[in-house]
This record gives sequence, C-alpha cells and structure tokens, in this order.
Amino acid sequence: MDLIFEVEKDKSKEEVKMEIVNQISLIKNTDVVNKVQKYLVEPTLHFAIWDYAEEETKYPVWVILTSEEHNTAILFSEYGFGFGRWGLIQLSENPIHFGSDFQWYSTFEKAFLDSWMA
Repeated sequence: MDLIFEVEKDKSKEEVKMEIVNQISLIKNTDVVNKVQKYLVEPTLHFAIWDYAEEETKYPVWVILTSEEHNTAILFSEYGFGFGRWGLIQLSENPIHFGSDFQWYSTFEKAFLDSWMA
C-alpha cells in the first residue's frame, strides 16, 4: 500500500485540544465563538475511510464538534483532504469517510461557518 500523506507523527488528544484552542482564539466574532462552544465535544479518535484508494484505506480523524440537530460534525485530521485539516461531515455517515475536497477547510472557523450550526 502506498501512503498518500506524509505526517511526522499523529497528534495526541492533548495536541488536538491545543489545535482547537488555537483555532478558536483566531475567531474574532464573539457570537461565533459562543455558538462553537455550544457544539464542542471531547475529541474522539476515529478512523475515516479514504474513498480514493484501490483498497479500503483508513486514516485517523478526531471528531471535535457535533450537532445531532444538524446531523453535522467537524473533524480534525493531520491527513486532511484538499485544502486543510478541518473536515465537515454528516454525523449519520457511519463509518466516517473523508468525503470530497470541498468538505475540508484550512481553518476551523471556515469549516464552522460553512455548517448549519453557524
């Protein structure tokens, strides 16, 4: 199997939490920060399916924000697709898939603002 991505090491839960804190600190709109805080969850590690490999391939992702009401979750992954490390998926998608490149964002704020939660 050929690796698609190069990552020095996978982030730990504590490192993911720091990534989230850093990203939230960049959000200037306090209304957006308040909405984000409403949906934040304890990061949980999952293995998402990369749909573009010949054989089923999975990479680690962290679910960091969820809304059952909106059937939406935001992921963090060092293996992010397309433009970034912040993915927007449907919660009902089980197992988790990386999806398309347009579902991945360079910042957490962009992912959140493109969701129904915003």
